[in-house]
Amino acid sequence: MSASEIPKQQILERLGELPSLPSVYHRAREAMDDPNGSVETLAQIIGSDPAMASRLLRVANSALYGLPAKVDSVWRALTIIGMGETRSLILSTAVVTAFRDMPLGAVSMRSFWEHSIACGIAARTLARRMSLDNPERLYLVGLLHDIGRLCLFILEPAAMSTVLQAHRERQGQLHEIERQIFSTDHAEIGAALLARWSIPPAYCTAAQAHHDVMSPESTTVETALTHVADIIVNSLRIGTSGSRWVPVLDDTAWRMTRLAPSDLPDIVETTIGTTRDVTSAFLEQ
Repeated sequence: MSASEIPKQQILERLGELPSLPSVYHRAREAMDDPNGSVETLAQIIGSDPAMASRLLRVANSALYGLPAKVDSVWRALTIIGMGETRSLILSTAVVTAFRDMPLGAVSMRSFWEHSIACGIAARTLARRMSLDNPERLYLVGLLHDIGRLCLFILEPAAMSTVLQAHRERQGQLHEIERQIFSTDHAEIGAALLARWSIPPAYCTAAQAHHDVMSPESTTVETALTHVADIIVNSLRIGTSGSRWVPVLDDTAWRMTRLAPSDLPDIVETTIGTTRDVTSAFLEQ
């Protein structure tokens, strides 16, 4: 089958071939959903997987959280961070763990996660500048926005090589060429994967619409901030998920942030200053 003949449904049906989230994530999620659960029980579950526990501690001690002192136990980290942030920390750690060692070919896994982490940090920083409720959730929204491109690199490497070559030849933005080849794009595939993982709908919508912010069903603050964060990070060339050219900024999405251009230097400084430390914390052995 040539790349131009690969149907969307075939890709969606193959999502089951991708790595599953670690079993420790599912057990931790059950514990967090249990009204009688405790931080002690959750810490024990995470501690049963030494690799997960080690990575979680490194991230907890990174610039992402800016804790006043280093913590050396999972229980202590969870206690300080709080349950809301713990959910994001465990899910983000589980996702990176599941895909960390997969070959991507034309794009390095480290570069992909550096881009994704930077988008999460930029989205969270934007949300804080806007004084949104629970701005920390935007970190996970940004982190997961390009997960569908990871799927395409893994499931259809030859077709994605064709896509990347056409993009390098300036035949269009990467997501536009994906639609020509697959009759879908990484945004739709990513939303389908997140739904398969039972990730809350707001995250799925932001993943699906970060290149199509103003479609009627997706005009949300999460989508707008993910779109703007992606533009910022692509402009800064922090990592890459394959794009060589900066996508066009949607004016309506920018207006939804209620920010001014004068806010950007601080947002850029925070994004650059935090990303390298957090990427190392996630990807160290």
